[in-house]
Amino acid sequence: MLHRCRLLPCFRGDSGEAGRADPRVADEPGGSSVSSSSSAGNGKGGVSAASARRFAWAEIESVTAGFSSRVIGQGGFSTVYLACLSSSRLGAVKVQRSSERLHRAFRQELAVLLSLRHPHVVRLLGYCDDRDEGVLVFEYAPNGDLHGRLHGKKPKPLLPWARRMAIAFQVAMALEHLHEARDPAVIHGDVKASNVLLDAALDAKLCDFGFAHVGFSAALQPPADPAAEGSAPPHGRAARPVVMGSPGYVDPHFLRSGVATKKSDVYSYGVLLLELLTGREAICAATGRRLTDAVGPALAGEGKKVADVVDRRLRDGYDAHEAATVAALAMRCVSDGPGLRPSMAEVVRELQEKTTALIAAAGTKPAAKMVSS
Repeated sequence: MLHRCRLLPCFRGDSGEAGRADPRVADEPGGSSVSSSSSAGNGKGGVSAASARRFAWAEIESVTAGFSSRVIGQGGFSTVYLACLSSSRLGAVKVQRSSERLHRAFRQELAVLLSLRHPHVVRLLGYCDDRDEGVLVFEYAPNGDLHGRLHGKKPKPLLPWARRMAIAFQVAMALEHLHEARDPAVIHGDVKASNVLLDAALDAKLCDFGFAHVGFSAALQPPADPAAEGSAPPHGRAARPVVMGSPGYVDPHFLRSGVATKKSDVYSYGVLLLELLTGREAICAATGRRLTDAVGPALAGEGKKVADVVDRRLRDGYDAHEAATVAALAMRCVSDGPGLRPSMAEVVRELQEKTTALIAAAGTKPAAKMVSS
């Protein structure tokens, strides 16, 4: 029987209590545990999925108060609800839209997540597959996502330079784990600021593995018009395979070739680095111009003007040498040719070597970059 939730503000839409709640989730509602045989992949990065629970649909309805709890995330294909998993624990319940294609995507995301355990990948607590609407239950990140923190309309405390570097390093470690510590490797496929959650300590949690692919590369169908970057086909046409990625972050080589590789994630990560550096969105809402095009000229060639593109809100609260290092690394990541881009292992090593002091100041320990069980 489910615990009754005493955190009523989470169902009234008040963000105050939810934001102060302990983000760690334990003693989840009852339900059969997933056996380790359900774990997808037995590679060197795989772990037992015994901690992920299979929820009944009635339990999902209960923890979301009949889906009337606060909506904390909204996508084109899913809705995320704040859930009271016990008397004092919160979670995030992602409910996928109902369709055969989306259910396949749900099964794919579930299979990947069941085999993942990393401190900077959002933790899967359970799932429900009783109905066509696939449901995933995650740990709750009370500080929202990186996109909202950097670009949100409501004023929020500015992310200081040290914390930005810590987030960049944490996301890099998560991607390195997916690419190098697993056999076969996992390509995330949709690295972007809105897929980086921030927990109570503002530590990063990479989420949304709906575009993930297992293996070194995956042949996918790119859009007929590269400028469309992931747009849906016109109404009435036959459904096409889901195009990997999001506007502004998509690897141009993938758009040309239809082949996604680990270097596709590296490109998207480079755009994320530029966001942290500049405070600008991947695509300017007013002009539709890509961030890579907007700042690329200033960061290319011998006359680099890094100071001209650094987020002005930081004022003098950043290290110019660190900013130059991050800018150069970001531009390598977004190189047009995949062969010119560094691996995520190289990215981690460079950040660790050249931003160690700032990462330490933000409380990130490089030695703790991977956890397995």
